[in-house]
Amino acid sequence: MRANIIATSLLLFVLTAGGSVAGSLKDATFHSNALNADLAVNIYRPDGDPPENGWPVLYLLHGHDGDQNSWRDLGNIEKTLDAMIAAGTIRPLVVVMPGVKNSWYVDSSAVGGPGDYETALTVDLRRQVENTMPVRKDRAGRAIIGLSMGGFGALHLAYSHEDLYAAVASLSGAIWQNVPASDLDKTPAELKLIQDSAFFHRLDRTTVTSGIVLPSTGDHFSGAFGTPFDARLFNEKNVFTTVAQHVAEAQDLPATYLTVGDDDGFSLWRGAVALHETLQADNRKSELRITDGDHVWAVWKVSIIDALKFVDGEWDVEVSKTAKSE
Repeated sequence: MRANIIATSLLLFVLTAGGSVAGSLKDATFHSNALNADLAVNIYRPDGDPPENGWPVLYLLHGHDGDQNSWRDLGNIEKTLDAMIAAGTIRPLVVVMPGVKNSWYVDSSAVGGPGDYETALTVDLRRQVENTMPVRKDRAGRAIIGLSMGGFGALHLAYSHEDLYAAVASLSGAIWQNVPASDLDKTPAELKLIQDSAFFHRLDRTTVTSGIVLPSTGDHFSGAFGTPFDARLFNEKNVFTTVAQHVAEAQDLPATYLTVGDDDGFSLWRGAVALHETLQADNRKSELRITDGDHVWAVWKVSIIDALKFVDGEWDVEVSKTAKSE
């Protein structure tokens, strides 16, 4: 209860502080060659003139069954950004919120899925934003945040295109480990049956250990990983695979921020902890916050505050490192 009171008080402070400065949040539509269709977005633009090299850009992703309006209508994002910028808590930035259906932010047209949304965002939308707005075009001035399905998407895009993003944050992200080789040929129904038993290993009456965090199978994937769900395709696109590849090849990864509620109804704290442990084991920058709450907007409206602070702290970190080494 005390944690809820503190979180609510913090949110009220952010939403009421520094109301004299206001950005603008507007609808926009860009054509995507990858989708052969238009892509609807909401774009937040801060007040005032941009710096000489342009504003940094944050791509903010919605969750399952959401759209480009989710953060505007349910997340109070405009008021939160206005207040944090006005208070000097974060620097002015452009925030781009695309609507991607239940695509899971992967390319899926080849398997009959929703479409090639990964390419649509990392190529088509990015170029449109950079060609039509006074924003930065370098990795040190670009980041990505997402919630739930968008948490998976943010991590997938950031790790698969590490040259594009300085930082990534996942809010209650749909994070699961790879399906083990021994289970690759199981049907989605069979995988669903062993989800909990694969995670909780009761060694004796007093000892419970954690195992594999299997993906939650069902129609929520909307064909993004094949129909029926293809465990091999999921593993190929999963963030744990990408992390392992980067570690093996000694490649950098964006700074990572993970947060999730301890009462998450989908038990997504399991995957957040597993990913944090994986990143920490390989000395990759990762911050983990287990907060009070379920898989709801009341949690995300608060957790976005610290996620924005984290991202703001990563702007130009690479530039500073380079300058110090010269």
